[in-house]
Amino acid sequence: MSQSFVVPALITATALLITLIFVFMIYLWQRISALEKHKSVELPVETKAGGAALLGFKGKEIWDALENPGKAPVNIDELRQRYSFTLSRHIEQIIDQGQMDKQAGREAVPESNAAIGGLRGEIQSWLPPSYVARFYRIGRDSAVLSDDEIAELRSEVRALVKEILERLGMAAEASGIGSLITSHTLEFHANAADADTETEEGQEEQAT
Repeated sequence: MSQSFVVPALITATALLITLIFVFMIYLWQRISALEKHKSVELPVETKAGGAALLGFKGKEIWDALENPGKAPVNIDELRQRYSFTLSRHIEQIIDQGQMDKQAGREAVPESNAAIGGLRGEIQSWLPPSYVARFYRIGRDSAVLSDDEIAELRSEVRALVKEILERLGMAAEASGIGSLITSHTLEFHANAADADTETEEGQEEQAT
């Protein structure tokens, strides 16, 4: 093979290699740019805020729409119907948190916003801070009070639920939702405490 043939071949091979490297670098740069762009895209509002919207409303927007239905361009009856479960679960969650915090020896009133799970996923719910604080205090008190004293808390919960639902135009559901909440929180806690007491007494009898 003559030298005159080798030199052009090397130049051609080198040029081809440089071209391939250049194309590969462009490909990598495009891939990296695409990944960075994907990471920089903001998460959906419902993910960042902790819970999705309900008929286009979320959190305090739901409360405001129900409290002032004339200003809301949606089917208010449907909004009320779909929000009733979320609202009851939100209240239960606050009371449960109060009970757990009391037992753990800590105190931290929850925020007004909360992501409440349901059959269709999480919904962002909102309660005025004053109600949140009162339900939380009820939960804490119920963790240490007697059955007679818990009966007073049960009445307080139902009164607060009635007050809230009247503000939201849902007074007809007040009795049912109030009973549901107390049965899932205060009455459940009392029944669990009774069961624990019976278990302890049974163990003591067996020991003797």
